[in-house]
Amino acid sequence: RARDAGIEHMTLDVATDNHAGREAWRRMGFTEWALRLTAPLERLERAGEEGESYASLHVQTDNRDAVEAAVAKYLPRLGGSGGRVEGPRNGWVAVYAELVDRDRRARERLASELSNATAAVVCAIGVEGGAVVRYVLFERGSVVDEYQSVPDYFGPVAPGDVVALGSNPTVVSRLTGAEPAQVRAAARTASSPDELPPPDDLLAEIAGVMGLEGAGRG
Repeated sequence: RARDAGIEHMTLDVATDNHAGREAWRRMGFTEWALRLTAPLERLERAGEEGESYASLHVQTDNRDAVEAAVAKYLPRLGGSGGRVEGPRNGWVAVYAELVDRDRRARERLASELSNATAAVVCAIGVEGGAVVRYVLFERGSVVDEYQSVPDYFGPVAPGDVVALGSNPTVVSRLTGAEPAQVRAAARTASSPDELPPPDDLLAEIAGVMGLEGAGRG
């Protein structure tokens, strides 16, 4: 017997998605002590070779002064500085900043704040890791459409999330005036970046359909 052998604790491995098993072990008195992580070697190698990330924000307004004021207010709060505002071009004012390039969460938070502050549609669009094109459209500060050219590039996602990251041509058309068929043709997804055009080209194609001049690097 374990106690006769001087053993005071027992450990076991259980899969994180084995909910019934985890609940059964918990009822017996087991508590989580460590977490074992796994990742495909291919994904780790790809992460080590990650390329450049760059992005821009586009505010659907001709009021550049309002955008500049909002950027000056919210960019420092998110840990950024500087920032460059250009336009309007084709009805959009563009925002560029080092924080927007490197930090996706901060980029999309700033886009949401700009949408709230200006009461305008805002598109955050860019290339992630030199491989994936991503955009998020905001209206009144809330996400109304989201696209990522390789939905599971940053890790496995649920089937419903794969669909959600596939772009909604109807929404894009309503917010930008783009033709739905053109949006559908440009904003395509795949299981690997190798199945799509180079990210710079794909970004330019999608931005062109939406009418976003100077998307990405400016």
